[in-house]
Amino acid sequence: MFILRVDDRLVHGQVIAGWVRPLGIQSLILASDKISKDEWACNVYRFAIPKEVKFLCLDIKGCVEHISNESDKKKMMVVVEKVSEAYELIDQGVKVKEVNLGGISYHEGARAIAPYIYLTADEIEAVIRIFQLGIKVIGRQLPNSPPIDIVKSLAGIK
Repeated sequence: MFILRVDDRLVHGQVIAGWVRPLGIQSLILASDKISKDEWACNVYRFAIPKEVKFLCLDIKGCVEHISNESDKKKMMVVVEKVSEAYELIDQGVKVKEVNLGGISYHEGARAIAPYIYLTADEIEAVIRIFQLGIKVIGRQLPNSPPIDIVKSLAGIK
């Protein structure tokens, strides 16, 4: 199992209690060029992770390298802050069947796609680029939540 999740809050209670524990995630990677350079921030996120879960705070390139070199195919989740970072991971070789948009808060210029997903024109473009690679983009807060097909939502199709 491999989950690539976009969530602007990164690692928080919903990720741990709603995804990591129920799905038995064994390895959680926070992939961020910005945060990976901040040892203090990485350590703060590390405190939120259950001890039995391997946690890495890596830049995008390091994440791609780790995933491609990972011989142990654990249940793995990668969390990024932005859709563009998910696209960058995929563009650099990370193989996924779908990208999960978990929570992207309102920010200037963004439009509501779902009650918990707001995207700007640039973010919508990144969603479309991911979709054009044959990868499904879904909105889902929790594993048992009904999925929202983001591309259909953008096209106004129910």
